[in-house]
Amino acid sequence: MTRRRTPTGDLPPGYRPLTLLALGRRLETWDAWDEARGTRCVVKLLRADRRADPRVRQAVLLEGHLVTTYAHPHLVRGYDVHLDPPAVVLETLRGATLSAVLEHEPLGLPDVAELGCQLAAVLGYLHRHDWLHLDLKPDNVVVDHGKAVLIDLSLAGRPGVGRPGAGTRGYLAPEQASGRGLSAATDVWGLGMTLVEALGGAAPYGDEATWDSRRRWPLVHRRAPVAPEGLDELPVEVRELLAACLSLDVASRPRLAQVRDALEPLRSPAPAVDHVVAPLPPRR
Repeated sequence: MTRRRTPTGDLPPGYRPLTLLALGRRLETWDAWDEARGTRCVVKLLRADRRADPRVRQAVLLEGHLVTTYAHPHLVRGYDVHLDPPAVVLETLRGATLSAVLEHEPLGLPDVAELGCQLAAVLGYLHRHDWLHLDLKPDNVVVDHGKAVLIDLSLAGRPGVGRPGAGTRGYLAPEQASGRGLSAATDVWGLGMTLVEALGGAAPYGDEATWDSRRRWPLVHRRAPVAPEGLDELPVEVRELLAACLSLDVASRPRLAQVRDALEPLRSPAPAVDHVVAPLPPRR
């Protein structure tokens, strides 16, 4: 039986709903007005029909804890966390998601190198505090005039063991299918997937592919990888770097510092990740 998704807009006191941005399986995401700060904000509100689920409630509160505790230039900023109703209040970001940008055209290598260095920096910051993002994909990156911001920490967790299959089809690393062996290398996989899609305009395994966790390691993907167009024109060292990021052998993936070192000389001399020709509403 499919649950009926009906937004309530019952935001915490002091926040006035303006526009429903997204209605997901767990959350209502609102463009809202913050009365105390006198500015727009984004409120991620736990749906009324999911509030009795302690696992879902805890995930929302954990995301709120992370975005209000940790600050980085490439991490979305959190303002408040509310318990009743469970909600996270975030800054309103300018620009558009990377996935929206890629609907126009893929990015060039200098732009992708800039993007990769920025994402490697924020992932490294989270890792130094012993947190993994675990859901890096173009939908969870907002870009604006050369600056990338990582959003959506709803699946973030500690290294080690996690919920089997937690992640996004087409993007989750093979170890996420089994929920074992989660590490910084798991986010390196997500970074590699994101950079490949930014360069070629498509995810290597398609956006609905997943791993078969019923088999013994190594897991077998239900869809064979297809190299997006244009990747064969890249320098061989870049192709090798991306291939290493997507290695089935976790130990063979490069460290984030190695990814940054490889991409640093290729970065744009000036901000250039700005392919949106018309203003877009805030995307979450």
